[in-house]
Amino acid sequence: MDNLITYSLSDDPIISFNKWLEKAKKIEQNATAMSVATYDLKKNRPTSRFLLFKGISDGKIVFYTNYTSQKSHDLDHNPEVALNFYWHNSQQQIKIQGKATKMSVADSESYFQTRDRESQIASYCSSQSASIIDKEALMAKFNEVKEHFRDMPIPLPKNWGGYLVEPYEFEFFLYGENRLNDRFLYERNQLQQWIVQRLQP
Repeated sequence: MDNLITYSLSDDPIISFNKWLEKAKKIEQNATAMSVATYDLKKNRPTSRFLLFKGISDGKIVFYTNYTSQKSHDLDHNPEVALNFYWHNSQQQIKIQGKATKMSVADSESYFQTRDRESQIASYCSSQSASIIDKEALMAKFNEVKEHFRDMPIPLPKNWGGYLVEPYEFEFFLYGENRLNDRFLYERNQLQQWIVQRLQP
């Protein structure tokens, strides 16, 4: 589409995403904050939270989490996920639809060892989304793990790792004057080609 050039968009949404992200990193407070929406099968309703975007691997969006968390339980039952980036200063947002799969243990281990030690300890001691009596109990768990692994590497927790989201839809949204916003939808066809169309505001 010729009119994509005006908005620094290419025929490949991954390329477009990376360009927008690099721009956002220069002017946004936290450009890698990413809304992750999943479907809670037990309660029959959607739910969302913010995580940190951790890159693109072989065309797939990467994030890390605790595999006992609510979001992971949701993804075990329904791998469909919706991601959203909102950049206030840039006046842009990107919505991504895709299917999530767990990353290999080896790749999760590789990333885990790059984290600071306190973050490793926090991941090791937390049963994310489970109830706990108070903050003091949580800190006691943290200090127990810290003492247990004193002068030793923190191993990758069995219940922690990465997800890879394979996108099948991107929407690039630019805020316009008089609410005449510009929206471009990328969808994969059966041949795995990206088809682009302009949407009304």
